[in-house]
Amino acid sequence: MTRPISRRNLLIGAGAAAGTAATGAYAWSALVRRSVETALPGTTSTTTTTTTTTAAPTTTLPPTGEGLLVVVELDGGNDGLNTLVPALGAYRDARPTLAIPEADLVTLAGTDEFALHPALSPLVAHWESGHLAFVEGIAMPEQTRSHFTAMDTWWSATPGVASTTGWLGRWLDATLDGEPDPLRAVAVGGGSRALVGERSLATVIRNPEAFQLRTAGGVDADALVEAFLATAEPLAAVPELAAAQTAVPATVEAIELLAPVFGEAGGDTRDRARAGGGNGFTDLLPAAAGVLGLGVGTRVVTVARGGFDTHADQLDRQADLLTDLAAGIEAFWASATDAGVADRVLMVVTSEFGRRVHENASGGTDHGQGGLSLALGPAVAGSRIAGELDLDHLDNGDVPRTVDTRSLYGEALRWLGGPVDEVLGGEFEPLGLLA
Repeated sequence: MTRPISRRNLLIGAGAAAGTAATGAYAWSALVRRSVETALPGTTSTTTTTTTTTAAPTTTLPPTGEGLLVVVELDGGNDGLNTLVPALGAYRDARPTLAIPEADLVTLAGTDEFALHPALSPLVAHWESGHLAFVEGIAMPEQTRSHFTAMDTWWSATPGVASTTGWLGRWLDATLDGEPDPLRAVAVGGGSRALVGERSLATVIRNPEAFQLRTAGGVDADALVEAFLATAEPLAAVPELAAAQTAVPATVEAIELLAPVFGEAGGDTRDRARAGGGNGFTDLLPAAAGVLGLGVGTRVVTVARGGFDTHADQLDRQADLLTDLAAGIEAFWASATDAGVADRVLMVVTSEFGRRVHENASGGTDHGQGGLSLALGPAVAGSRIAGELDLDHLDNGDVPRTVDTRSLYGEALRWLGGPVDEVLGGEFEPLGLLA
């Protein structure tokens, strides 16, 4: 007598069987491993090293298995200088038409060296509560201005070395217990290659409104699943069909488990997705909070949107993007608080590279090196500005790299719990963002 298989176990088992096909869809070049150097030491700067404006809140790392991570990806290369604006004459000299007017800037208590883009004014409350950190001059070694190469390095965290896995995928592999669970990591807004592992799996939701099994007109989805399951013998001989045979029921199960967020029962989240097209942070970040609040074992969520490649008309374009980002962040924390998971979440906001210091002739900026990242949430122990910004000693016209991106990744991995050095391929200087 056979024991009935639960739909949850079907998802896990089906996902494991489909792993090769799923990973292959994101495959990069051949896997190569190597040790990587430690983070750069600090360098002399005309402005900040670290600023703390509030007494560090009492924050402790959560018990292993309880920390939650949200990685927000600003695809295209966000301009950090117009996001966290330095009080430097060199900044205004380099950007005669692109510098944010001083009268429009949002002040940050405790520092007169930096101010916020006005679109990010909602984040001031996080700063004042001691739960917002900025990381200046952040980049990978051997940083390139190519989107494709920079994104590969950003996702893999193996600069100069081709890799088939992402940094979060390696964490998923290292902490895997039993069969891979595709809901342990969820990508909202597109498939982040940071989640690609050798054995682990992730669920990709490109658009909250469209998260459903699509079939031809008049074809019942449940009947399709049963048909796939009933034809195991003939399909097993064809790898592509065998992968589909397991992927289809896994997809149906994921849709059912996530229906409280993305289905008709999703209410406000579903309505926002329909109104906004489902592709803005205002839509995507509340959906991410909803996934974490379901209690289905999700530990990591990545959220991505493009548009940050502002070669032209940057003032208006970036203002719209940052307005969407700030609104999405606020909606996320409201939803996470309602779901009772806010105190377990660390949010990290990153971009594949920064932009050049001088404006171009099209009212924009071109690809650069050193950029800006953010860390938010109760996990952050005291608001601060880490790293350094030196506009008097540029690196071929770019903001110099003073922080290795893997130092920030290390903070995120420590919050999740697990083998940090093994995942990152070396030891990197901690930024001290967490208690």
